[in-house]
Amino acid sequence: MSRRTCIAVAVFALLGIAYFVGKAWVRAHVDELIQHSVGKPLPTFTLVDQAGEPWSHDRLRGKRAVLHFFRSRCHSCDEEAAAIRELEANLPADVQMLHVMTDALLQFPPAETAATVASKGFARPLAMADVAFADAFHKSKWSQVTPITYVVDAQGVVRFGLRGAQTRAAIEQALVAAR
Repeated sequence: MSRRTCIAVAVFALLGIAYFVGKAWVRAHVDELIQHSVGKPLPTFTLVDQAGEPWSHDRLRGKRAVLHFFRSRCHSCDEEAAAIRELEANLPADVQMLHVMTDALLQFPPAETAATVASKGFARPLAMADVAFADAFHKSKWSQVTPITYVVDAQGVVRFGLRGAQTRAAIEQALVAAR
C-alpha cells in the first residue's frame, strides 16, 4: 500500500471516529439536559394553541400531563405519530396531552409546519414552543432534537423525560408510574 493510500485511509478512519464520538457526545449532552427537568416542578409557562386557547402550567395542575415535543423534518417523529394518535384516543380522563411543536424556533417555513401538522392528525391541543418554553425544558438551541415526551404527575412534577420515538405502551407505563 502506498504512503498516499495509507494517509487517505487514516484520514477517513479518523473522520469516521470523530463523527461517532461527536454524535455520542451530543446524545449524552441532550439526555443530560432532558433529565435535568425530571424531578422538578413543571416550569412556569404560557403558550397559545392553534385554536387560540391559552395553555399554562396552572391549567395542567391537578392532572397528569404528557408534553409531546416534535417538529417537521423529523423521521423519528413520523415513526411515532401513529402511536401518539393511538395514545391520544385512549388517554384516561385525568391525563391532559399537549403537543409542542418546535418549528418556529428552527425557523421552518409556515407552509411546511402546516403540512406537518396536517399529516400528523393529532387530536389534542398543539402549541408552538417559544424560546422561553424550550429553554425551561431542554434549551432552545437543541430544538432540533425531537421527539421528546415529558410526563408530569398531578402535583405538577416532571417525572419522565423520554427522548426518541416512543410507543404507546412506553408512555402509558410512564403515566402509571407518575400516579
